[in-house]
Amino acid sequence: MKTLLLAAALAAAVVAPARAESVDLSTITCAAFAEMDSDAGAFLLIWLDGWLSGQDDRTTFDPDDLNDQIDGIAELCGEQPELSVMNAAKQYFEDE
Repeated sequence: MKTLLLAAALAAAVVAPARAESVDLSTITCAAFAEMDSDAGAFLLIWLDGWLSGQDDRTTFDPDDLNDQIDGIAELCGEQPELSVMNAAKQYFEDE
């Protein structure tokens, strides 16, 4: 399932520019994220992983690590739906 999500995210990245709109990702709450369709959610998580990697000067990509990150962020979001997805991700990495 997780591999399918990653494949969907990569496929969405190829077609997304045709219908892209600007979004401030720091304002998306966990509750709003839970209501997104799977393509939009996967695209957001791939972007977020890249952004956080840049913050930490990480230059590697490991699909298994991404799956663990998604699970951890999803768990935090389930516990705190009012939290922004970006802050949930930051919290996940601080606790890691």
